[in-house]
Amino acid sequence: MIVGGLNVRLVKGDITKVKAEAIVNAANRYLEHGGGVAYVIAKACAGDPQRYTEISKKAMKEQLGKNFMDHGEVVVTPALNLESFGIRYVIHTVGPMCRGEWNPDLREKLFKAFLAPMKKADELGLKSIAFPAVSAGIYGCPLEEVVKTFLDAVKEFSKSVKSVDVIYLVIYGDRDYEIAKNVFPER
Repeated sequence: MIVGGLNVRLVKGDITKVKAEAIVNAANRYLEHGGGVAYVIAKACAGDPQRYTEISKKAMKEQLGKNFMDHGEVVVTPALNLESFGIRYVIHTVGPMCRGEWNPDLREKLFKAFLAPMKKADELGLKSIAFPAVSAGIYGCPLEEVVKTFLDAVKEFSKSVKSVDVIYLVIYGDRDYEIAKNVFPER
C-alpha cells in the first residue's frame, strides 16, 4: 500500500532476510537479547547473541548516556554479519509490555516505539526499514492493535519523511501473518 508517498509492505518471513537498509529490533529496555526476535537478530548479526548484547549495551551508553532505554528512544548498532545482505543497521526500540491488555497508554508507548526508528532511519538517510510486530510476541500486545498502531505511526511519519521510501512490517508465523493481513488495508 502507499501511505503519503511511502511504500508500505506486509511481508511474511524472517526479518534478518528482508532486503532493507535497517531492521528494527523489538528490544527490552536493557538491550539484553535473550529471547524472541532480539535473540534471532543478535545471533544473525554476531553469531553469538551475548557478544551482540555487549555491543548494544556499549552503543546505548554512548548514544543515550545511560544503561536503559525509554519508549521513544532508539539505539543504533551495526548489522555486522548481515551487512553482506545489504542490511546496514539494527535500530533497537522498546515497546510496552501488555500481557494481553490494551489501553491508550500502551498504544501511545507502542506508537513511539514505531515512530522513533522511522525518524532515525530518515536521519541516517536510509531508503528502507523493516519492523517486526513490536510487543506482539512475548510482551503480549494484541497483534491486531500492534498492526493498527504501526500503520498510524507510518501515517504520522509520512508527513515529514525525507529519505525513506519503503517500510516493511515483517510477520514470522503463518497464523500471525493471516491476522496481520486482515488488519492491513488492501490497496
